[in-house]
Amino acid sequence: MSVMGSPECFVVAARQFLTSGKKKFLSVPSCSSLAVQVLAVDSGLKPAMVYDTNSAGPDQVQRYLDKLRALGHVKNAVRIVTIDDNILIINLDLIIMHLEELLLKKNVAVIDVSKSRDQPALATMESSGIEESMQGILHSLRTLERDSLVVPAVGEQLCAGWNLCSVYGILLGFPATYWFDQKRSFENCLSMVPLVVTTARASWDAVAGGYKQVFSSFSIPQLLIKETQPLLDSWTEKLQERFSQQSTFSALTVSTETVRLPSLSL
Repeated sequence: MSVMGSPECFVVAARQFLTSGKKKFLSVPSCSSLAVQVLAVDSGLKPAMVYDTNSAGPDQVQRYLDKLRALGHVKNAVRIVTIDDNILIINLDLIIMHLEELLLKKNVAVIDVSKSRDQPALATMESSGIEESMQGILHSLRTLERDSLVVPAVGEQLCAGWNLCSVYGILLGFPATYWFDQKRSFENCLSMVPLVVTTARASWDAVAGGYKQVFSSFSIPQLLIKETQPLLDSWTEKLQERFSQQSTFSALTVSTETVRLPSLSL
């Protein structure tokens, strides 16, 4: 059976295993959007995704993935883990490689958006504590049993001190991640700051009509674009290379737009 599968298979699996709350069924668009994100992780286009479709629990998401795996729609490297009660679907091989490279090359822009700042500024992995967080996560991921039926909690004893906004930005494979001094405030200084939003889209070949689906999106303050451009270029080149090695999606586009928001929750 084709790894890309048909959209209907993903809708059936989601509705069978991911029901939550008063709504009996997820909508078709929600099921399709989730399928695109899962397939992007499975295809190696990004190392992880956060499951936020609804309030389904880890065991439900695990059964959903198990069904897709049994149908031949995803590979064995796709796993789920939890970090601070949030569910992440990960490509285990890719995320380990991603974190190893990150710790070796420090190839991510850490952007300090603490409320006390007049404007965003670059920070370091060391001063922000991100390096230590990533070392802890990498150690946990390396010890995962690939065939275990238990959903592991990554960094369970450590995550209380982690800046989860920064952690998720890195785990999702973004070239830049936001950080703020959460000991002082969880607010940020991004109100009405021009942000350059980069969005990656592609056509899911199992869907007729060539409609492009978003599978990755992140923002960087406009005033830091020049300093972070080499990292952005490297991210785009790696994405194009990985895209050429898979067959689930076609017609990749990477676009940017500048926005100003009155508030931004991180």
